[in-house]
Amino acid sequence: MTYIWNRAERVPKDKMPHVVEKCFKEWENKLFKNFDQLDEIEQFKIRYTYSTQLRKKNTALACLGYK
Repeated sequence: MTYIWNRAERVPKDKMPHVVEKCFKEWENKLFKNFDQLDEIEQFKIRYTYSTQLRKKNTALACLGYK
């Protein structure tokens, strides 16, 4: 799956970085929905996915000169 923060260079300059941050926050809320009801293995997978995508978002924004 391709996320907007993995293609941040395609986002119009007038919408950066707000639209990327907003989309990431929405994705984060969906990802952690019902997190407490999952077992430890599933929680670990979700945390791993989250940390990977957070790193990619931060790297993409840094490469474009944000933050």
